[in-house]
Amino acid sequence: MESLTYEQAIKKLEEKVSALEKGDMSLDDTVKLYDEAVKLSGYCAAMLNGAKLRISELSENGKEEI
Repeated sequence: MESLTYEQAIKKLEEKVSALEKGDMSLDDTVKLYDEAVKLSGYCAAMLNGAKLRISELSENGKEEI
């Protein structure tokens, strides 16, 4: 999963959510898919937090240089 871009991870997450919403899978498959979706969601959140931190750092550095 670590090689996925944010956009790729979001697309995979959307696909899994769509499949879960259909509700036509066995319980075991549903739980497995839900687990994968939770992991993708966490991965995306971590990428967003990392980007937010990086932007904050760049903004602070830019202010210091001015």
